[in-house]
Amino acid sequence: MLIGAGVVFAREGQLRRGAGAAEPTLTEIHGTATPPSTPRPAATPQPAAEPTVAVARPAAPKPTAVPVVVKPNATSTAAAARATATAATAIATAAATSAGSRAVAAPTRSSAGTAGATAIATATSVATATAGMLALTFDAGADRGYAQDILDTLAEEHLVASFGITGVWAKANPDLVKRMAADGHLVINHTLDHHSFTGVSDKLGGLSPAKRRQELDDADAIIAPLVGHSLKPYYRLPYGDDDAQVAADVLPAGYSHKVGWTVDSLGWRGASATDIVARCLKLAASGGIYVFHVGHASQDSIALAPLIHALRERGFGFQRVDQG
Repeated sequence: MLIGAGVVFAREGQLRRGAGAAEPTLTEIHGTATPPSTPRPAATPQPAAEPTVAVARPAAPKPTAVPVVVKPNATSTAAAARATATAATAIATAAATSAGSRAVAAPTRSSAGTAGATAIATATSVATATAGMLALTFDAGADRGYAQDILDTLAEEHLVASFGITGVWAKANPDLVKRMAADGHLVINHTLDHHSFTGVSDKLGGLSPAKRRQELDDADAIIAPLVGHSLKPYYRLPYGDDDAQVAADVLPAGYSHKVGWTVDSLGWRGASATDIVARCLKLAASGGIYVFHVGHASQDSIALAPLIHALRERGFGFQRVDQG
């Protein structure tokens, strides 16, 4: 689900809005500036009464090794694990073609067997996603948090996601950024140090057009060597703070695709893992983009595996935000 130039962006775990602040209006911008008041097309709501989903893991303290229950899946058998990356890609393409949708690209791994199993599992997920496709996105800009646990869960569940990374966070955690790229996840430019472009959230007065471009370019200079390529054209705004000039200001620097969200887990606001799962299930709709955070302040990592299982049971599949 390729998000055209622009959807409002997620807040960071440690740089929070004030309590009770309303969630930002989301927009999608396709090469032109659009006022933040323009609403994102409403998703078809799920039935109102959603059952509470129990979370298997305790909310606090978070265990060092996160136990994740992986449901039996015929696509993750030994035969799939022995498949070569080339064969897996062919199978993924064939499965997507027969289902009338495009398969998610297989994660890039040094092991052909692992890549093969992941690609086959992903292709099956696409082919059986009767309720539609969703994108999981995670922002990292505060502390290292539970990023490794999140990556482990995504690998065990055989799905790819998208990560909004600040340059400062990437410099402090290069091993995790490299793993994100190696596992096949999309890494998105989340600016250098998470300063609000408008000043609405951090009350620092906002940034000039030149400074806005510099924030993205400085982050790219740090992250690109870690992932092997520039992050252009994808970017995510700190706090999701946007205005009518942002898109036009950063376009000359090569940033044309603003990545926002349709569902905020509210983990950054202190929601429990059980509440995160219930909220995300209630708001699930085809084409949805979820925003989570990797920081210690959020229980998003605890809620992740139960949420993935519940969404799959409802017929949803998963892909990166650039694969719609």
